[in-house]
Amino acid sequence: MALVDDTAPAVDTAAAHVLDVELSDPVGPLQRTAPDGTTADEAWLLLRLDGEPVGWEVVPLPDQGMRADELQRLLDSRWGDVVRRRRAAGPGFAEVHARHLAVAPRASVVLCTRERPEALAGCLESLTAQDHPDFAVWVVDNAPVTTATADVVAGFAGRLDIRYVVEPRPGLSRARNRALQEPLEGEVVAWIDDDEVADPMWLSELTRALTERPQAAAVSGLVVPAELATRAQVWFEQFGGHSKGRGFTPADFGPGSGDRQSPLYPLPPFGVGANMAFRTSALRAVGGFDAALGAGTLTHGAEDTRVFTDLLRSGLPTLYRPSAVTRHFHRRDVAGLRRQMEGYGTGLTAFYTSLVVDSPPVLLRLAALAGRAVRDMTSSDSLRVSGLAADFPAELLSANRAGMLRGPGAYIRQRRLDRRLDREAGAVPAASPAGDGGWRPTKVVHWDLDGTDGPVLADEDVARYGAVHVVARRGARPVGLFTLPLPEALDRDARDAAVQRLVEPAPEDAPVAAGGALPSVSVVIPTMLERPAGLSRCLRALLDQELPPVEVLVVDNRPGTPDGDAAAAVPELGDPRVRLLRQPVPGISAARNRGVDEAVGEVVAFTDDDVEVDRHWVRALAERFATEPALDGLGGLVVPSELETPAQELFEQHSGGAAKVLVAETLRLERPRARSWHPARYRVLVQRRVDGALRTVRTHSLYQLGTFMGANMAFRTAALRAQGPFDQALGTGTPSRGGEDVDMVVRMLTSGRALGYEPSAITSHAHRRTDAELARQMAGYGTGFTALLTAVVARDPRHLVGLAHAALTVARSRLRPRDPGVTTLLEGLPAELRRLRLRGMVSGPRAYLAARTKETS
Repeated sequence: MALVDDTAPAVDTAAAHVLDVELSDPVGPLQRTAPDGTTADEAWLLLRLDGEPVGWEVVPLPDQGMRADELQRLLDSRWGDVVRRRRAAGPGFAEVHARHLAVAPRASVVLCTRERPEALAGCLESLTAQDHPDFAVWVVDNAPVTTATADVVAGFAGRLDIRYVVEPRPGLSRARNRALQEPLEGEVVAWIDDDEVADPMWLSELTRALTERPQAAAVSGLVVPAELATRAQVWFEQFGGHSKGRGFTPADFGPGSGDRQSPLYPLPPFGVGANMAFRTSALRAVGGFDAALGAGTLTHGAEDTRVFTDLLRSGLPTLYRPSAVTRHFHRRDVAGLRRQMEGYGTGLTAFYTSLVVDSPPVLLRLAALAGRAVRDMTSSDSLRVSGLAADFPAELLSANRAGMLRGPGAYIRQRRLDRRLDREAGAVPAASPAGDGGWRPTKVVHWDLDGTDGPVLADEDVARYGAVHVVARRGARPVGLFTLPLPEALDRDARDAAVQRLVEPAPEDAPVAAGGALPSVSVVIPTMLERPAGLSRCLRALLDQELPPVEVLVVDNRPGTPDGDAAAAVPELGDPRVRLLRQPVPGISAARNRGVDEAVGEVVAFTDDDVEVDRHWVRALAERFATEPALDGLGGLVVPSELETPAQELFEQHSGGAAKVLVAETLRLERPRARSWHPARYRVLVQRRVDGALRTVRTHSLYQLGTFMGANMAFRTAALRAQGPFDQALGTGTPSRGGEDVDMVVRMLTSGRALGYEPSAITSHAHRRTDAELARQMAGYGTGFTALLTAVVARDPRHLVGLAHAALTVARSRLRPRDPGVTTLLEGLPAELRRLRLRGMVSGPRAYLAARTKETS
């Protein structure tokens, strides 16, 4: 029996002594006065068998203490049967634990801290005593104002495999997410707080749990008090402490256990941020931690609860293993405990608010659980209050409930505050930290899951890149987009785990038209011949199609184009399947119109000279047109061809990143013939095929179309010609600088035509590499957007009503994440790019009117 090391300041009188007792060893006497000089009236004994914690025994301490034989008789009478049953059950804990140590995988431990150097040192000291054979420690210094944390970390450089990272923005979730940006080693990442010390077997027990349950995504351990020096610390334990009544019985949560435990309530019996571990790929797959939750924010907590709930709701099991023990230094004073209780209440309802904001349908499930929640809050035998002593202050329960009332508003205010700070600070995407000297490019690979075991990288790629962005496919069909850091991407188990977590879209069940007849396809490429290498790659990909196009029309759009031989710069232009057309009238719309005029195919497909089309691209378009004769247009999936610079990563994140739609969809106006004031006239129904029938899955404004881009779109030639030409006052090469592609889509939908989105029609786009190029592009997008709206209204003033409805919809949904496939204007952009885009939007109407005037003059 040994006293737990107490790193807190000594006090003369303690509420209780906290001691470890090994039941397989002879016990010693209990004394009222501990070796540090503190005196207590009782002892909390953490009982272990062969090192495994099995329960608590609270023993009163008389003035003379308790003799060893008295204590032994007490423990034998109350715990003897437990010891005998466990001994007869098979291999003991010590044997099982030792077997795991021989095969324990490398892991990462993350410790987020802020200006608490003494506590940090105590935690790191406990990590030096871990029996796990192979792990790295990452210390994330959150919004530091001194070098104290860095100095402590430097002191452990020779004793731990330790790394130091700074997250300048305050907030525990931001610090946690900062760690997830790092190349964490091993499959498992474990988390511990700086006001804790870890049991020597802590990390190895967490990794053992995930090794024994390969389908599990996360595991949480037991958090016990490091000291009970004051009544405030005892009251915190009575209220559930950090372990929230979990006890000493291992538990599995997930599929099949819903009748025992809802992932929504009661909370949180399945995890705590002070002692948890995840498969790193699973944690990244759910998006990490909600930055508007957690310590250091207005919500005070619940970022850990949200992550566990997200995993459970996505069908991934989580585990509770009390053999993984950490010891926490609770707040000693009542005022500190009151703030903590209030913060827990705020975090709880902020957590529920976050769920509703991100997924409104969850409100129905929460309503079904509301009755139970009210009973638990008002009943005297609920888990949280049944264990409270008579002296537990009522003010602490009142503070907890007051916090619950503040939670929803706190979450909403924090979300708004984060957005404002992002604008002011010019935040960049998590994948591409700016200015830290550690940025590395990401390798883009396509991986056929039905083919090879995984993407193959050359040795120089492994040395050059920091991560791999995977376009996961099954043949021609994309089934997932995800990013794995290197070297994790080289590990087969890590790749398999990432694939297992994909929610693969079901294959399209609509048959190809009878007889397999497919429409002929003409491909049009407008170009200024400024990117001959890109045009050459684009043409080679088109000439190597599985289903060759009937023709490829390259439209040279240089004003005053000479009759010189362009084939010298682009040899593929000499291929008989390629026709070079001249269109000296400037603007991409004029070039598109020239291609449509000359096309002989039943379908006209468009791509750009900075794009490389997938080998199945033409076939995917043709087959979708064949299976759905009612469709007059299609958009396809655009993925990056490279992520070699921060500007390219920023653009990709802004364009949707891994959240792009991978399911075939059909788009049509809800009621194109409705009266002009009715919102249904301007609302697009997005439909998917379910059990052979089209079902509406979401709606969005007519002016929020992101699945149609000029780099990857196609139309039935007859429908396109009937609709009229592209507006030559819109698009690249005109003062409007863009918008011609979306304008055509708006016109077709407004006229009652149905359009589609086909993710199997994949193109790879070479994003702008430099910050200056990206800045010009963002400004141009802003100009093109409002120029497009000006064109729409100029053509039909009734669209002013539609734009008003759209503005109201945007105002109501500011806190919700955008729907996939919906264009965003400012989301995810640094402050400077936002300003440039807004500036472009201001100039759009004037630019369109100037282009129209120039066209008609």
